Order: sequence, then structure tokens, then C-alpha cells
Amino acid sequence: MAVASGQCVLPDSQKQLITSGLRVTARGDEWLVSNVTTYADCRAVRVSGCGRTNLGDARTLLTPFDRLRPPPSASGVSVVSRRRWLRRVSLMIRAAEPFGSLSTAATADIRLLPFQLEPALAMLRHARLRLLIADEVGLGKTIQTGVILQQLASDIDACRALVLTPAGVRDQWQEELRRRFALQATVADAQWLAAQTRDLPPDVNPWSLPGIYIASLDLVKRPEVLRALEDVSWDIAVVDEVHGAGLATARLAAADAVARTSRRIVLLTATPPDAEPLHFNAITNLGGGAGSRPLTQFRRSRTDAELTARRKSVFLPVRLSAVERRMHRLLERYTHLVWREAGTRADTRARLAAIILRKRALSSAASLCLSVRRRLLLLGSTPCAEEQQLLLPLHDEDPLDDGLPDSVIGASGLSDVALERSCLEEIAAVADKASRTESKVALLRRLLTRTTEPMIIFTEYRDTLVQLGDIVSRVRPLLLLHGGMTPRERATVRRTFNKSGGVLLATDAASEGLNLHERCRFVVHFELPWTPARLEQRTGRVDRLGQSRRVHEVMLVARHTCERLVLAPLLRRARTAAARGGSAARKASLTESTVASAVMAGVEAVEDARVDPPDVETLNLRAEAEAAVVELDAARRLAHADPAASSRHSAGGVVVTTGKAGRWGSVLVLVEVGLDRVDGRPVHRQLVPVLVESVPTRPSPLSAAVAHLTEEFLASQSSRVCAGAERSCREHLALVAARYRDIVRAVAAREHAIVDASPSAARRLVQVGLFDAREANTLAARRKATALALLETDDRLADLSPEQALRTTSRVVAVRFGWDLRT
Repeated sequence: MAVASGQCVLPDSQKQLITSGLRVTARGDEWLVSNVTTYADCRAVRVSGCGRTNLGDARTLLTPFDRLRPPPSASGVSVVSRRRWLRRVSLMIRAAEPFGSLSTAATADIRLLPFQLEPALAMLRHARLRLLIADEVGLGKTIQTGVILQQLASDIDACRALVLTPAGVRDQWQEELRRRFALQATVADAQWLAAQTRDLPPDVNPWSLPGIYIASLDLVKRPEVLRALEDVSWDIAVVDEVHGAGLATARLAAADAVARTSRRIVLLTATPPDAEPLHFNAITNLGGGAGSRPLTQFRRSRTDAELTARRKSVFLPVRLSAVERRMHRLLERYTHLVWREAGTRADTRARLAAIILRKRALSSAASLCLSVRRRLLLLGSTPCAEEQQLLLPLHDEDPLDDGLPDSVIGASGLSDVALERSCLEEIAAVADKASRTESKVALLRRLLTRTTEPMIIFTEYRDTLVQLGDIVSRVRPLLLLHGGMTPRERATVRRTFNKSGGVLLATDAASEGLNLHERCRFVVHFELPWTPARLEQRTGRVDRLGQSRRVHEVMLVARHTCERLVLAPLLRRARTAAARGGSAARKASLTESTVASAVMAGVEAVEDARVDPPDVETLNLRAEAEAAVVELDAARRLAHADPAASSRHSAGGVVVTTGKAGRWGSVLVLVEVGLDRVDGRPVHRQLVPVLVESVPTRPSPLSAAVAHLTEEFLASQSSRVCAGAERSCREHLALVAARYRDIVRAVAAREHAIVDASPSAARRLVQVGLFDAREANTLAARRKATALALLETDDRLADLSPEQALRTTSRVVAVRFGWDLRT
């Protein structure tokens, strides 16, 4: 339990206060202190390595178990050569951390783009603790989240972060955080949770240990898992592909329960449900509550991000055979009858069956034949529940929807059963004949023989994928990606394809969120999706940041069908809008039901105008982000120029040098100005240069003489110099103090919200009386966990006083005698 923060004392005779910025020795190495947190019986000192053997390493040392001592010559005047003086000053610039800085991003393996830093600045500098990042597909939402996670992991001792993702992208998230940000994250799947429950004491919650956890939303929504999660407060919670948490679903309830116990919340989606206001409002209210600040939204296109679009889209018309055209005409006639009659009796299942049959016909004649025969078998039979094995409580993922549900395909369409069966039998016979020589399959085969490029072929349905797999495998090496595979099997396919290329046959449901651009730039849409958003999701697997080549996408469009008459014009308009600067939000404003109605009516689909909800705010931080990029680039150059400089840097004292012989101008003094809390914890640090008129005495070149002159100079001038430095940045310090208080108020409000959170969502998801015995057995452990959580919250609230005074500090850190403009 933390009782204070910011400082501790060195042992024995060296009674020096340890605060951030001090250099110490421990465990045989030298370290730079970044934070000190005091607990009831120990102190956690967060340090980073600054020696030759531990440079860049981060550790948390515990006193009194770790003996911290100051290194030799950690104070006083140090006279060095001009070259070494510049190196020391460079390190001081790198070590100074202004309030709200993104210093850790300088060490990340990412390309620094201003728009990707804006969400982090909004959260860490402007007190926006609930964010929605809804950028266009491929603009690096994972990178933007990683910047935030890396900075929080550095700033917060024992940081707890939870990332909720689709099960298929957990390993990808783990790889990205490790490779780009050096963050070690744990994939918290059912196997991990079972092992933790088995190995840990019964009163230890597996989620309560510090770290970054990556879990699937389908696992977390299980009541047994969610109950333990609600006992933990999180420093940050991230929900990836948040649009997948549908309205009034267990996924949405679980996401909200986790968000309500989190101090910071980041929601990610490339396809926000703008055309469904109730769903969109439910997403934007995750973790919110009465009196809370509206969620802050970032929604940028490639044009907004000032990135050049490099994509070539081709609509490739497919001339259908006479038997294929007859198949489509027969199906259109039948589905129009079903659509009209179902509308009179408000039968949504019959209409949905008609839509599925039309989509299956566009996918392939073989798929339509299977569906129609299945429908004939189910018509007139007694409806029964789906024969599906119940999921175990700790299952990582719900079944993916790329198959054909009997409950829909078997819905009765016409009141005249004989007429309906006659229509279906005729369609099945013609479809069977058409499936023997399909025009789209023949065109795809020719396309495969004309290029050796790695290629992704997308289809919506799994049985179409299986049919195409038999054909494609005879021409090119083939990989399959579909909803019948486990998340680990899909992750293996992703890694294999990114490493070796070839041809990947994938369904939409199985490929969502995957990065497949490392070797591939060629996408084929075997059938057109019925919304622009889904088309963008497909191509976005390869057209994303990091793609070094021009992306090519080919859309196979069947002539004389709704693909040619309705879908192709719709998608062509979406592509044109994107090329002219239209955002991804414009693509998401058209629902599949609207498109389906247009297809059935044979008319053009019209997009709905999108209006941002009034309770969502936007924030333009482009100027601040551009300045941050300049600072981070400079820090990277300094680190690259002399990566071992920190091993020679002494955090205390003043470093001094002189000008060249014969040159004696003014004195350049570098002053470190900062804001500290009253408990000594630093809030802000910056270096301020001050130019002082030349001193009357010119020193001897001997180091002792220069050191003596420096001491005299500091004794007579340091107070005036420091006061001048503080005056020069008074307005900026006032702004920093105001922003700091805003952050403290916002975090304190979240702490109060966590305490006042609504009753357990896990209990609402469990039937009454179902787990009474288990509740009785775990009641004591839950009470203990709740008591510890409340103590932790009390400590945080005591530490988060917005009225706590900040004091200005300043000290001289570097002096150069003989400075003039020529130097």
C-alpha cells in the first residue's frame, strides 16, 4: 500500500535525498532515478541504466533490500574538454522531461508521424482520458496505442494494462508491442488463466499482478472471467475492433465493465457504426457516466494524415455464360416474390434468407446450389435449435460467421409452399449445371497464371473458399484462412504468409485486423462485399503503413447482375471519394441492410449523411504533435551520435569548459528549470540557456583554475542567472501547472468513478443461483480483494490533490566560458 511518493534517503552516512534525476549505484551498476514510490515497509525506486553494461535497461529497485549509493564525484564542478562538454549537454537535453512529453517514443522502432502522436498528447497532456481512435484502415492504430502504453509503463510503477482484441490478433499485438516498443505483454488466454489459477494462492487474483495483458473479448465476457477482472483497477484499458461489441450483447457489457474500472480508456475501430446511432452512442459511453467528460474522437483519413494514397483499383467485368445468366434471373424472380410477401407480414427471417441466397449466387454457382438444396431440405421441417456444441466457460473465441446458419436458410418464404419448392428445384438444377464451368473461376485461374506476385483472394463464405482452394492449389502454393480454424492456427498462417508469400485464400471474418502487407500488395475480391467498409477492411490488410510498394486490388464483377448494376457503382463512388480525401467515416455511413434493400429493388444505393453525436468531442493537436516530432527526432539523433554518453554523465554538479585560445566572449549558462510537488516529485523539467556578459578575469587553462573561477562565478551570479531563467519561462510554467492540475482532477474523478462503479456486470450475466456454491467458497477472497482495492484507491486519491502547490526549482547545470556567436 503506497503511503507517499517522490523521495527516499540513502543509507548509512550518505544521507542524501534520492529524487528523480539523481544518479546512483546499485547491484554493481550505475542508474538514473526516474521515480520513487514509498510503501508501508519499502520504497520502489524506478531507474534506467546509464552504465556501460546496463545502458537503456529499466529496473525497479526496492530499498532497503537494494543498497543505493551515489557514484563518486556526483557533485561539484567538473572541468572537461569542449567535445565532452557538448556530449554532457546533449545528454542533459535527452534526460530533461517536460510535462506531458513522449520521451519513450524516441526509443520506439516507429516512424514518427505527427498524427500518430496526437492521441497520446491528448491523454497525457490534455487530460482526455477516454479516447476513440477511428482512423481509416491501415493508419497504425496499434502504433498510436503502443506510444501511450510505452509512456505509461515508464511513468507508472507496477502499471496494469489490459488490451481486449479479437482472438485472432492477440499474437500480432504481442509481437508489435515487443518488436516496436520493447514491451513484454502476456497473452491471457484460457490456458494461461487455468495455469495461473492452479499455480497462484487462492486469494491472489491472476489479473492483479502488474503487467500488460492481451485477452480476447470473447474470453473476458465469460462471467467467471469478468468477475475477477472487475476486482482489479486498470491504469489503462484498450478495446480493439470495438465495433464488434454489438448493441445489447455480452461483449458490450464486458467492455463497459472493464472500462468502468479503468483510469484511461482507448477504443479502436476503423469502421465505427455511424449509421446505427444507438450502437455508436453505446460505444462512446463505454466507461462514461453522469458528469463525465465526453469521449474524445480522432478520425483521420490518409489525406488528413498527409499521406499519399498509392493504390490502383480495377473493376474486372466477368462475362457470364447463358446458363449462369439464367440462374441469376430465376433467383431474382424468386427472391423478389419472397421479399414482397415477407414485407407484408414483417418477416425479417424470410427477407434475410433471400439476401443470403443472392449473395451466395454472386459468390459462386456451387455455393448457391448447396444453399438451395439445404433450403429445400429444411422447408416444412420442424424448426429446432442449432446443433452446436455449447462453449466451455473458458473459451477464447465465439464461432466466426463465415458459414451458413440453418435457422436463417430454412425460414419459409412463400405462403404457397408448392410454388416455392418448384422455384427452388428449378434454381438448384440450373445452379448445378452452371457450377461445372463458372466464368469467375475461369477468369481467376487465368489471373493466377499471369503473375507470380503473392496474392490474397477474399471471399465471404467458407464453402466458396474450399471450392476455390481445390482449383488454386493446382496452380500456386496455397494457404487457407477461415473461421473454422483456431486463433493459433490463423496466427501460424499469418506468419507463414508474411514470410513466404504464395496465395492466401481468406474469408472476411477470419482476416479482420490482420497485418498481411510484409510481402503482399495484390488483393482479389472474388465477389464484391455489400458495403464499402468491408471492401476497405479487405484491402486494408495490405494497404497500410509499412507497405513500401503500390497496392493493386482487382474486383471481379459479374455482368448482368446486381454486382454490375448496384454494387460496383456504389464501391466506385467510395473509391473516388477516398482518392479525393473522403474519410473512412464516409464509407461506414451505409449499412448492409440499406444496400440489400437497394439490391432487391434494383435501384442505386444512396449513402446517408453522417452527423457526429453531440456528446463526442474532437481535438486538433497537429501543431503540438509536429513540435513533439521535432523534439523526438533530435533526441534520436543525439542518442545515435553518442549512445554511450550516459555512461560518462554525472547527474550532479556543474560541467564546465572554456572557449578556444584567443576567444573570450560572454559566458553561456544552462539552467535546469522545473516544477516540483511539495513532496519532491518532479512534474516538469526544461533547460534554459542564459547569456551572461564576460567576466573580467580570464582563467588559466589549468582545470583547477577554471574550477576555482567557476565557483566564484556561481557564488556571485547563480542566483541572478536562475531568477532570470525562471522569469523567461514564467508563462510556460504557469501553463504547465494548469495542465498538471487538469490531469490530476481528471484522474481523481476517474478514481471516484471506479469506487462508485455500478454493480458487477458479471453477476448480471449469470443466472441467479447457478453459482451459489462457488460464490460461497470465494466470498472471503473477494472481500479481501475489494478491501485491498479500496486501500489502493484511498492512497491514490490522497496522492491526487489538485490543490497541492507546485514549487519552481532551478539550478545551474553547465557553464561555458568564452561563448560568442562565432562558436
